[in-house]
Amino acid sequence: MRTIKGPGLFLAQFAQDTAPHNSLEGIARWARDYGYEGIQIPSWDARFFDLDKAYESETYCDEIKGKLSDIGIAITELSTHFQGQMVSVHPAYDAMFDGQCPPHLRGNPEKRRLWAAEQVTKAAKVSARLGLTEHVSFTGSLAWPYFYPYPQRPTGLIEECFAEQGRRWTPILNAYEDAGVDLCFEIHPTEDVFDGDTFEMFLDAVGGHSRCNINYDASHFIKQGMDYLGFIDVFHERIKMFHVKDAEFNPTAKQGYLGGYKGWLERAARDRSLGHGQVDFKGVFSKMAQYDFAGWAVYEWECCLEHPEVAAREGAKFISSHIIEVTDRVFDDFAATGADANVNRQLLGLKG
Repeated sequence: MRTIKGPGLFLAQFAQDTAPHNSLEGIARWARDYGYEGIQIPSWDARFFDLDKAYESETYCDEIKGKLSDIGIAITELSTHFQGQMVSVHPAYDAMFDGQCPPHLRGNPEKRRLWAAEQVTKAAKVSARLGLTEHVSFTGSLAWPYFYPYPQRPTGLIEECFAEQGRRWTPILNAYEDAGVDLCFEIHPTEDVFDGDTFEMFLDAVGGHSRCNINYDASHFIKQGMDYLGFIDVFHERIKMFHVKDAEFNPTAKQGYLGGYKGWLERAARDRSLGHGQVDFKGVFSKMAQYDFAGWAVYEWECCLEHPEVAAREGAKFISSHIIEVTDRVFDDFAATGADANVNRQLLGLKG
């Protein structure tokens, strides 16, 4: 067994236009001073990282690694959540996702899609250059507007959705195979892959691709009423990344999982800072240790109540206190009998 690495911190939600949160070196020092050992870098945020430049220049990648090494913090993974989402966008969301892509792509969904696929593909080579073995992204969604089966879905609609997702993502996954990097999809509402069943449908669509893996985040499962511990039992061989994020579900007489169109503060199902929600992290970390998870425990903060500075400070301590330093021996070795094969047969009443 291996001890989980961490704590790590996903930078996306902590980025600001003021120091120290507006530069990679500044935010890396800030995270290190709170006790984080690694940072997960959002590849779309030019304040921290230039994915295109990293793809063209190995020297740039070496400079990034050197700067962070001097600070005393590692890169856990790169993220292409924004770009991965845009690989597959239902037309209902075109205007909203145009606000997250470069201006020259806006109003042209096909051009945006090709750019997004190229960005995620580039991240495979860049991850390898940085010495990383995992990468996190979203699948995007073509069928999310039809997730509830009324009006009745036409026969074959969902099958065609996943067939198209397979056509779009298989070439990208092949690039990750060439780079020796696992592409880990965050299973998330609004994506076509939002639970275990849909992950299996996606996995079938990409031919069971060995590089198609999971970024585990219990918060997205507790908000759907799923067995998030059992999920680890079922999918542990595909879980290669780990977001540590808390959440809660407090249904009322007026509202359930779907939220009644309320904002985050008023939703029955909402994300919380670590230790303020309902996720059984002792259980989660125990499962991860049991199945020999070798990656990082990375905090993703998305709380609608607690200040991010407080959450970041407390989050490092929370993760550190939950990481299980795994044992190198069996606890009852002191009582070992030292029996051999012949003794074993004798104990079973068998002849030698």
